[in-house]
Amino acid sequence: MYRYEVIVGNIGTVYRGNNHKKAVAIYREYAEQSRIGYGRAAGETVTLFSGGEPLLEHEGEYRDE
Repeated sequence: MYRYEVIVGNIGTVYRGNNHKKAVAIYREYAEQSRIGYGRAAGETVTLFSGGEPLLEHEGEYRDE
C-alpha cells in the first residue's frame, strides 16, 4: 500500500508512492499549474493524501459546486 497520493481534478492520480518529498514536490508543481492556468491542470483542484486522508489541498477555480 502506498502512503502518499496526489490527485488532480480532471487528470486523476499523478503520484502514488511512499516518498514524502517527491509527493510534496509533485503536489506543488500541479498546484502551481492550476493557479497559473497551465495545461490540463489549469484551474483544477489538487490534493495530496497521506494514508488516505487529505494533507494539502489547492482548490481550483473550476471545482464542482
